[in-house]
Amino acid sequence: MSYLKVLNPNDPQLHKPGDLVGLKEIRTIEFQKTIESMLNFVYGKSNKGNNRIINKPTTVGLSANQVGINKRISIVDLGVGHKNYNDLQVLINPEIYWYSKTVIKRSEGCVNLPEIWGSVLRSKRIKVRALDRSGNHIQLDVTGWPAILLQHEVDHLNGLLFIDRLENPKKAFKVKDAQLREFKKHKTEWTYFTDVTHLVNKHLIKNL
Repeated sequence: MSYLKVLNPNDPQLHKPGDLVGLKEIRTIEFQKTIESMLNFVYGKSNKGNNRIINKPTTVGLSANQVGINKRISIVDLGVGHKNYNDLQVLINPEIYWYSKTVIKRSEGCVNLPEIWGSVLRSKRIKVRALDRSGNHIQLDVTGWPAILLQHEVDHLNGLLFIDRLENPKKAFKVKDAQLREFKKHKTEWTYFTDVTHLVNKHLIKNL
């Protein structure tokens, strides 16, 4: 699997929880090829280093169901916030088992929702357990942006998009790529909005 296609925001698979992955499957050639494809996708769209384009969104995470693979796999760049390097990690069956009571609100975007952003409330610090691509157990204790990223990706694996957590989905931010730098500087005064109510998962959101 060398080519991955990002699902349309209306695709029902985005709201379908991913299937758990067993150790036997992890060790198959086909599964490892899927991992490589996902890694290449994130690396290719990371927009980091000397050739970084200021007004181009940076892809720092990808979950399998975003590209039509119904498995609990996430690729995360824990170098998020650092413009010149990647720290890509493969997380299989990630589970957040501890959330801090302290929360922060930050703007989030998604490759499945181009030019749509929104402010989401997340725990400032979390603890995560998962398997790596070799099937080894790993644990992560992350704070700030990496914690937000991991919560965003685990939401994907549970069939949730960031717009499902917006306080008012009728007023998601509309941000064209050419406006991205301006948006990041003036989020609190941003006046371009779009209604994403039709894309919100009303069934799952009741359980948040």
